Order: sequence, then structure tokens, then C-alpha cells
Amino acid sequence: MITINQILSIQKTVRERISDLKTLRTEVAKKESWMSDNTKKVEPTYDIRLADKKITELQNFLCLTDQLVKQSNSVTTVDFVVDLPTLLKPLE
Repeated sequence: MITINQILSIQKTVRERISDLKTLRTEVAKKESWMSDNTKKVEPTYDIRLADKKITELQNFLCLTDQLVKQSNSVTTVDFVVDLPTLLKPLE
């Protein structure tokens, strides 16, 4: 079992990791060099499919945990009293 707070914290970390992986995928996925005849040579530095696979796994995790949090929130009530008309009253 895990708390909603823990899930939200993990989700934040996972979102940061996804961002890092996307940057890695686009910026350092290839090595470019210029040849003596003025042609550009592009070589892959790693298999891009590995980054895509990990990004997809992390996105699936986020989707699942979002669903679980929303499901939990739909049945959880909070004992809180608020006077909305007063709270949202325009400035006079």
C-alpha cells in the first residue's frame, strides 16, 4: 500500500525523469562530425528505442497512478466548511 501523498511525490519525480529522457533522446542521441570533404557524418550514440521504451513505461505509470488518485478522490470526503458566497465575493 502507498499513500496518495507518496504517489504524488513519485509522479513529480517521474515527470522530471521523462523530461530528462526526452532531452537525452533529442540532444545526445547522435554524434555529428564533419568529414574532410565537408560532409556531415551522423552516428547514433545509443539505441533510441531504449529511451522511447523507458519513456513509454514511465508515461504508463503516470496514467495508472492518475487514475488511482482520481478514483480515490472521487470517494474521499473532507470535513471542511466554507462559505463560498463570502469567500468568492467581489471586492467592494
